[in-house]
Amino acid sequence: MKQQRLFIATIALALVATACSNSRRNEIEQRRAALKHKQDSTLLASQQELAHVDSALEAAKAEYEQKKATVEEHKSQLKATAEELTELTLLRMKRDSLQVQWNTLGAKIKYIRKKQND
Repeated sequence: MKQQRLFIATIALALVATACSNSRRNEIEQRRAALKHKQDSTLLASQQELAHVDSALEAAKAEYEQKKATVEEHKSQLKATAEELTELTLLRMKRDSLQVQWNTLGAKIKYIRKKQND
């Protein structure tokens, strides 16, 4: 009788342990799925943002080069004004800021892809 109770208690403990183990496995799988979803959505958002930043960067580069040529010409003729020089500096700052943003997004995308492959 005592052996029967001990046997039943052992089986009950084994069933509880198995149920907990399955529950933990389900939690782990849910977390993996959530991580994959988060990586996919972040990758997509970063790629879209990179496309916008790339367009803005190309426009800023073109505008800067055009203004730089004008300012250089005015400098050589000794007609450059403080406003022109300030505008050129602000354009360069804008261009550099967009370049940093572009580099950061590129690194972020590369990192997410690496993590997805691991």
